[in-house]
Amino acid sequence: MMQELLKIDWLVFLRQTLPLLLPLGGGGFLLLVGPFFKRSHRFNFIFSIAIALLALFFAWQEWLGATNQTVNLLLFDRFTYLFAILFLIALILTLLLSYSYLESFGLVRPEYYALLLFAVFGMMCMVAGHDLMVVFLGLEVMSVSVYVLAGFQRSNVLSVEAALKYFLVGAFASSFLLMGIAFIYGATGTTDLIVLHQKGLGMLAGETRVYALVGLSLLAVGLGFKIALVPFHFWAADVYHGAPVIVTTFMATAVKAAGFGAILRVVWALFQWEPLLFANMIWVASVLTMTIGNIAALTQKNLKRMLAYSSIAHAGYAILPLVAFSKQGASVTSSISFYMLAYILMTVGAFAVLIALSEKEEKCTIQDLSGLGTRKPFLAFSMTLFLLSLTGIPPTLGFFGKYYLFLQAVQAGYIWLAVIGVINSVISVYYYLGPVVAMYFSKETADQKVGPTYWSPQAVLVVIWFTFLGVSLFGLFPSNLLDLIQTSVSSWLVAGK
Repeated sequence: MMQELLKIDWLVFLRQTLPLLLPLGGGGFLLLVGPFFKRSHRFNFIFSIAIALLALFFAWQEWLGATNQTVNLLLFDRFTYLFAILFLIALILTLLLSYSYLESFGLVRPEYYALLLFAVFGMMCMVAGHDLMVVFLGLEVMSVSVYVLAGFQRSNVLSVEAALKYFLVGAFASSFLLMGIAFIYGATGTTDLIVLHQKGLGMLAGETRVYALVGLSLLAVGLGFKIALVPFHFWAADVYHGAPVIVTTFMATAVKAAGFGAILRVVWALFQWEPLLFANMIWVASVLTMTIGNIAALTQKNLKRMLAYSSIAHAGYAILPLVAFSKQGASVTSSISFYMLAYILMTVGAFAVLIALSEKEEKCTIQDLSGLGTRKPFLAFSMTLFLLSLTGIPPTLGFFGKYYLFLQAVQAGYIWLAVIGVINSVISVYYYLGPVVAMYFSKETADQKVGPTYWSPQAVLVVIWFTFLGVSLFGLFPSNLLDLIQTSVSSWLVAGK
């Protein structure tokens, strides 16, 4: 052990880990020092933005020069830094939405920003870890932070209920995950993902086969809870609805992306042992998740609950190409990573419009959007674009995201599965167009006529403009973005062979 530590170039290691250490150190600093500054809210906000931007800069620099180096239990490759960039983009957008929202709703407390930074550190560990225990520890750091954030509005009983439900469900999911890791270790003698990938089927010989399969099943259940796959989805709507809308934004984007980043690492290492069994598990989960998520969303009048069930359906879309992982792993991983970025931009944009409409009280029902096309045309047009992109209407970024997902299934011979995905996308048109109809074809209520027409701080408008341009421009020119993602993925998968 001592010899391994002496071999490490600590300056290089420090540079490689800066995207992880900056959020960790920044969160710790805010907890210890932040409350003592005058006008501490502004300081905490500016400091958090600065930490996130610095981490984003170093993550991009490391992406450019990544060499697939493994240091102890961490893997520094382009895939790690790609997902770090996704998490940091989601963090920065969430922070920009947070400042005025926290002041308006009386939620100004320094631990909010620290918890966001800690959560992002945990997400990066989930993707950077090449050992199952690091993945688990990163997941727990992220989860504990988000549990607290979900209940951050302590005066709201729905927020407290959301935190309690999320904590209880998360505890069960973590138990399944940890037990699965224990079975994997008992069957193989290691939790190193690279070793597990390289030895593959040789570890399933003899008496250990049953234990390995039990471990794989428990891992699937634990990770299924984290990304809200059916039948492990029942917590999502209540938690999304009860949590403050800025926390819901973060959960629906960064947390989901972290879950899929970890899933891709684990699938690469473990589930290639039994490709046929894994493919059957995936298509069943995908069909159930897409269908139940979309059907449940049809009846929702609250936009947070609608987007929660929509998020469940999108998890079903996102896992769909995994049926082809054993045949075309690089393409499958690229398509899912591309979709995660698209989903972050679309979802943050939609929630940003809701935040722009909220003053002292969240405006999260379809009725609250009535007449928005007349009162505030840009907000209405932006929301329309985000909803059309979530539906998958061309030429938006969401269309190309779904196209690449379904293409992997078609190329692997699962044409019928892609058809089911398209049918579910058609079903989603009904509930995504509901808010559009309200914005352009419903009259304003009496309260909307006498009340403020909108509440849009500059930072919120910056987020809306950024996501608007991202969804529209990348929808028109997706190839460069896809090439960047494919470069990140291929370097990892080739190096792991």
